[in-house]
Amino acid sequence: MEGLRLTAKIIPITVSGTTSPTTAPAKTVSWSFNNSSLKHTLTSLITRHDTLKQTNRKNLTHTVKSGAVEDTILIDKIEESDEGKDENWVLRVLQVWKTHDDNNRIQYLNDCGENNDHDRILIDHECDTCRVDDDDDDDDEFDKNSFAKLLWKVSLGEARLYAKMAYLGSLSYTIPKIKLGNLLKRHKLVFVTSSLKKKVFKENTLEKIDQQDLKNVDGAYDSNSLSSSPCEWYICDDDNDNESNTRYFVIQGSESIASWQANLLFEPVQFEAMDAIVHRGIYEAAKVVYEEMLPYIHDHLQRNGNGATIRLTGHSLGGSLSLLVNLMLLIRGQVQVSSLLPVITFGAPWVMCGGDRLLRNLGLPRNHLQGITIHRDIVPRAFSCNYPTRVAHLLKVVNGNFRNHPCLNNQNLLYAPMGEFLILQPDAKLSPNHDLLPQGSGLYILRSQASDPNMAKKQTRAAQSIFLNTPHPLEILTDRCAYGSEGAILRDHDVDTYLISIRKVISQELNRTRRMRRQKRRRVVVADGGAEWNSCEVGGGWWESVVEVGGCNPKYTFGDDGFGSFC
Repeated sequence: MEGLRLTAKIIPITVSGTTSPTTAPAKTVSWSFNNSSLKHTLTSLITRHDTLKQTNRKNLTHTVKSGAVEDTILIDKIEESDEGKDENWVLRVLQVWKTHDDNNRIQYLNDCGENNDHDRILIDHECDTCRVDDDDDDDDEFDKNSFAKLLWKVSLGEARLYAKMAYLGSLSYTIPKIKLGNLLKRHKLVFVTSSLKKKVFKENTLEKIDQQDLKNVDGAYDSNSLSSSPCEWYICDDDNDNESNTRYFVIQGSESIASWQANLLFEPVQFEAMDAIVHRGIYEAAKVVYEEMLPYIHDHLQRNGNGATIRLTGHSLGGSLSLLVNLMLLIRGQVQVSSLLPVITFGAPWVMCGGDRLLRNLGLPRNHLQGITIHRDIVPRAFSCNYPTRVAHLLKVVNGNFRNHPCLNNQNLLYAPMGEFLILQPDAKLSPNHDLLPQGSGLYILRSQASDPNMAKKQTRAAQSIFLNTPHPLEILTDRCAYGSEGAILRDHDVDTYLISIRKVISQELNRTRRMRRQKRRRVVVADGGAEWNSCEVGGGWWESVVEVGGCNPKYTFGDDGFGSFC
């Protein structure tokens, strides 16, 4: 059986979004998913790939014969019902091309889709991003200058908050090595617990309970509590000396086979019986994380009263889980709006359709979600880029829920951006600058300030679409140099890249502020016919000078070399 092959045309895009006569012609790229390429891609996307390789050998078996691939995928703990309704539909996609010839594939796919309508999505409205307006035929075009008008630099205080959350996110990948002293000294935070401690407790509990009696155990030891989150997490509190009473819940990104299974099961389902659609695999993982964290949320709120606040944050898949758990706490009535601080994510894929409308319906501001994306990170683009039409049609015939999916039907994307959209550009030495962004490091909010709210929303939506498709994920994946531990895919998605880049933005802003202060101190403004005293800093020493000149009001300025001159 041959691997799944996608063919797409990649049209070179100028900064204005249109092709020019001098632009290289469009080229057709054939993207094959076979044994070697798929394994190489997934391995390179995972930060700690050594652990994955060891686990992968136990769960995935691939047999290669004469360049063709016979996919034998052995995934533990997949239970199939008699009718096959609960079967993982992703596996069914791989089985289609193996078991049927060209003449009956389409009919088989349609039959599969009809059997998978058990979670049919029912929503009343399209989301803000996927809605098609009457005037959408005239696409907004952006060049570097017009795109820059929608970019707003974050404040120094906001950048420092983001750096703190990125630091906590980086620690989530090395929870056993967290140095409690450094956490307290640098950020005034006290470590509380982690999912690893809960797993140790569960293992000890299982040793004491006979496996045959598990069904009879009540309370904390039911089947849900004995299941584990696909991603690790930890909790820390503000120090008692700190006036704030915030508890931080930090969730790790994709590190295990279980977390990648959650990523791959991207079928759309309804979210919490609300008027919104969500990524099924990540939603199911969020339910497990929710149950694990809920006791610690109740404990914090009860001990600290009305002044207690909760903040969830995470990198990659952990960021998406943070958002869903945050919303579930509010929808299920476990936490008041006043106790939930905005969710801050790094390199997280968007996993909802109708997300902005859901925030409004819940009484939450748009910035309740603050999603930070490095300029070329492929992961936030994965579900929110424009999918080739052939891929969209394949998804619809394989699974019935995709046929009713507004984002896919109207815009050929799976899940739409929501909340506040932030773009982080690293230093050019770390990653090449983006064609649409100003030169150098920067952290920007992408938002239109048009006076007409509808026009502002449309412009913001168009700018987000341009950015998420420049470069397109297929273009990134076709670059052979993008893979491996030194490749662009890992580099631009690594949580440490986010941390380093935000700290660079802070350092850059502090240096700019210092230069402005020095220039202000060095300048002596001379009044007409009189003199003005001004203290100036030169070479670290302080001295005072008086200049008295009549008539021309000159300024006496000290240069960077410490020498003064009239100007």
